[in-house]
Amino acid sequence: MNEVQTTEKVVPDGLKRVIQILGLLLIIAGVPLTLNLLCILPLVALGGGMDTVYFGVISLTLTLLTLGAGLTTFWHASRSLNGKPSKPLRFPPIFLLVGVFVILVALGAAIIASETAAGLFFPPLLLGAAALPPLWAVAWMIPGAKPSAEGEAGAADQPSLNWRRALLAFAGGATVSVFIALVLEILLPVTIFALVFDLAEQVLGQMESLFRALSNREVAEALTDRGFIYLFVHIAVIAPLAEEFAKPLVVLPIARRLSRRETFWLGALAGAGFAALENVIYATSWLPVWAGILTVRAIGGALHPLGAGLVAQGWGDVLRGEKDAWKNWWKRFGIAVAVHAAWNGGSLLVITLGGARFFGDLPPEIDILGTSAAGSVLAFLLILGLAALWIGRAYGHNKPFLPAEGGEAEAGLVPSERAIALWAVACLLAIVPAGIAGLKLWLR
Repeated sequence: MNEVQTTEKVVPDGLKRVIQILGLLLIIAGVPLTLNLLCILPLVALGGGMDTVYFGVISLTLTLLTLGAGLTTFWHASRSLNGKPSKPLRFPPIFLLVGVFVILVALGAAIIASETAAGLFFPPLLLGAAALPPLWAVAWMIPGAKPSAEGEAGAADQPSLNWRRALLAFAGGATVSVFIALVLEILLPVTIFALVFDLAEQVLGQMESLFRALSNREVAEALTDRGFIYLFVHIAVIAPLAEEFAKPLVVLPIARRLSRRETFWLGALAGAGFAALENVIYATSWLPVWAGILTVRAIGGALHPLGAGLVAQGWGDVLRGEKDAWKNWWKRFGIAVAVHAAWNGGSLLVITLGGARFFGDLPPEIDILGTSAAGSVLAFLLILGLAALWIGRAYGHNKPFLPAEGGEAEAGLVPSERAIALWAVACLLAIVPAGIAGLKLWLR
């Protein structure tokens, strides 16, 4: 029997109506934004400055998050209420997605350089390029539907995900999950930073003495500066905690009725939607180097889907009342936060040390995105990104938590939770210091 039920059987009609109403509310909110975008298109097309580019990116993003997500949600909820099935999900080949990403980045760079109607043509290119890395990550993690012997997609022994669930999870991750994460990232600093800075006040003198002994006054001031401490704590502690908690929440209403495998799939898609919008925010915030930012973040395209998938699985176990469910949830949540913190905090730490001349004067030809320590940063990101892709594919394809026919857990390439935990600890305790030390020896 197929382990994945159809959406019509999994989702209660009451929840479908709630989703339909939410979609309608998004449509209502998106209509004035869309009309505004259409009215200013002629001005955007004639303008060639960066102001029009910013305005175009922000307007198009808001339109897609409201009208686009609303229409998608309302349409699929209505069809599901009417009992109309959705087609199985099939991703294009990964090499095609990567090729399209390269083309979009190249076209965007050419448009920005030529300053010809950049406000009109650049925004859709940026949004497309921002969405592709997490999408090719989930395409690698989620097996595609295979035709059965009768010629119909989704054979009984080949469970598949349909377009309806995939699109709603992706849209929910880009809207609901992002909104919850932003609220948490605003509230958490209010309650945490007072304690953090009280503690920082006590150890500030010891830290400065330590860094002065290691290097010079410039580095000591850089790493003990209140602004750096605030930024580091926010990026490496608060953001991972808030985002890893928020990303899979859109899956919770139906997680109890899904298999572990599909729970991971939907969580990964919610994480992909979250990552796509985050990529847009990062690229727009540092628009002069948007291509470099998207290229670097593409290396870690699997991190958000993997973390959201693992935590979603934990929520599913809790809602089904399985043995040691809360213990397993904390384990998955801790792994997701640790890897996320390693990605954010490690990159910031290496960049800051390089920028503060911890390694001495660095040759300008190795600078990337205005920072030093480029080789160490890219190596660190590459290790994390490749490991996340491997683990995500193992979880998406090999059912690591479900027993096989003989009653024993499947083996092979599926990593154990202990192996993933060790990988997360290694990210935090070994990779970053090793990269710093290696870069120091290389550049001296």
